[in-house]
Amino acid sequence: MSSVWAGGSISELDGWAEDTRIIIQWKTTSEDGIEGFEVQRSTDGVTFFKIGFLNAQGHSSGYTFIDDSIIAKVSGRNYHYRLKFGSSLGNSELSDVITIESNISSVNHTWGSLKALFK
Repeated sequence: MSSVWAGGSISELDGWAEDTRIIIQWKTTSEDGIEGFEVQRSTDGVTFFKIGFLNAQGHSSGYTFIDDSIIAKVSGRNYHYRLKFGSSLGNSELSDVITIESNISSVNHTWGSLKALFK
């Protein structure tokens, strides 16, 4: 997926579930005038909330954001992510939305529960 704005574009916006976290990655072709990227998450695909922010790094950069919050630890749930990127002039744009299904291993989840009992 890609999103284009006047100062550049986001390409290769992608994400996947890995154990108890969700990883979001994207690349840019240009970041003219962009201050950073607000990562937003939704459980219904309509109402999004800010869960993080990464500062812009410059021309043709790659980014990784790891969502390891407690809400992402429900297996089989769909999470929707998008980026909000803003310029120094106060303008902002939204990326396309990607949907990722969490998939916590029942073995890892059970082992973590057992370890917690003996702390």
